[in-house]
Amino acid sequence: MRSVNHFKADLTGWIGALCMLAFAVIAIYKFNQSGLIFFLMLFLRDIFAAWFLITREISQLKAANKIYELLAYTSSALPLFYIQQTDASLFAIKLCSILAIIGFMISTLALFELGTSFGISPTKRSIRNGGLYRYFRHPMYLGYVIAESGFILLSPINIGLFVISVIMYWLRSKTENKILR
Repeated sequence: MRSVNHFKADLTGWIGALCMLAFAVIAIYKFNQSGLIFFLMLFLRDIFAAWFLITREISQLKAANKIYELLAYTSSALPLFYIQQTDASLFAIKLCSILAIIGFMISTLALFELGTSFGISPTKRSIRNGGLYRYFRHPMYLGYVIAESGFILLSPINIGLFVISVIMYWLRSKTENKILR
C-alpha cells in the first residue's frame, strides 16, 4: 500500500483536503436540518475526496491559472447552497433522493476509478480510459448534474443555482480537456 503524501510533498493536496472536510461539515449539518439524502451523499463525497486529495499522485503539470482553481472549488461548494422549501411535496422529495442516489453512485464510481489521480482543480496526473471513463469523458460531473437536478423540484430558486452549477461543470470539463491534451 502506498504511503500518504507528507505535508511538504503536496501542500495543495492537504489544503484541498481541509476545504473538502469543511464542505463535509456543512453538508452533514444541512443533512441534519433537511433530512435530504443528497446532503448525506455530499458529505460522503467530500470525505472520500479529502482522502484521495492527501493520497494522490503528485501533479505533472499545474493549472496555469488560479481562476481555474477558484472555479473548481466554487463548483464543489455550490451544491451546499441548494434549498428545500418547507412545502415541497413528498413526491418531489423522494424524486430528489432517487436522483441524488443515482448521481452520486455515478460520481462515486468515477472518484474511485480516478483514485490517486483525483484532484479538485485541473491538473495533469494520469488519464483514465476504463470503467465509466470508457463511456463518458467526465462521468463525475455527469453524476453531479443528475444528483443536483432533483433540487429543481424543491424550490424555484434552485433552478438558477442548477444552471450556474451546470455551466461551472462544463467550464471545468473544458479546462481539464485542455490541460490533459
